[in-house]
Amino acid sequence: MATHVISRRIQFIIQYIYDSHFPSKIKMLDFLKDQDFILSPRTLDRDIERIRADFGLEILYDKAKNGYYINQEESVKVSSFFKFIEIVAVADIFRESLRDSKRMLEYVTFDDSKTFKGIDYLKIILLSISQHRDLHFIHENFTNKTLKDYQITPLLLKEYENRWYVIGVPNGMLEIRTFGIDRITKVSLGQQSKINKAFFENELNVFDSIIGLDYENKKPIKITLLINELHVNYLRSLPIHHSQVIHDLKNKDGHYFVDFYLVPNYEFKTQVLKMGKSAVVVSPDVFKEEIKVILKETLERYS
Repeated sequence: MATHVISRRIQFIIQYIYDSHFPSKIKMLDFLKDQDFILSPRTLDRDIERIRADFGLEILYDKAKNGYYINQEESVKVSSFFKFIEIVAVADIFRESLRDSKRMLEYVTFDDSKTFKGIDYLKIILLSISQHRDLHFIHENFTNKTLKDYQITPLLLKEYENRWYVIGVPNGMLEIRTFGIDRITKVSLGQQSKINKAFFENELNVFDSIIGLDYENKKPIKITLLINELHVNYLRSLPIHHSQVIHDLKNKDGHYFVDFYLVPNYEFKTQVLKMGKSAVVVSPDVFKEEIKVILKETLERYS
């Protein structure tokens, strides 16, 4: 069977287990049959073992619930994995569509073609991270309009709003920096890095507690918003942070309480402001006052 077909089958298995509530083996086999994949129970077992070995996702069986689940504590970063699966799936769709019709791109529009600049460097950056080697490149500073040579130890590759960034430690420094790959050129691999990645684990973990790239080394806090039903539907389909929790109970006006546990950096404040009158900050008071000040200053500029 073709590798492409196998990869689609694996994607279906992972996604079904993730979306379902402890599906049994029979339900999984029935679902796969509906997707035109007829498997034996033994083949499904082998696929699950392959998922563990190749992708680092620990799929376990719960006897009490008679079903399978993804152990997120023992797996790779699950949210990042599903973002990767989404990218692969979209690429597959485009490849198949282009094969069927060369005019397919006439019916597709992208938000901004510049978001793809530098994407050809992803492979070498990932290789540098996995082999713990230095990375050399020239970085363009848009603010100062300057070009500068860098040698860094890359630690993390991050995507935000369709743009990719490499996060690493520049040579001679003891703090991490972020570089947009659309602003780097002449990328090459260097020697084995002498930087101990474990020394920067706490700083890297901060990125799990923020939206985007505005790095603030602060402790995350619980923030509660009150959001109308229409906008809650958008948050359900596309959460703005992995800590997002939408409560089932509504208030008397039919609005939902939505909790976040994060560092309220610039990007999160922007997300709150983008919701406009659809959202109100409930707590904590200090964050509520901060948003009120921003809104007040904005209104004053229109007076």
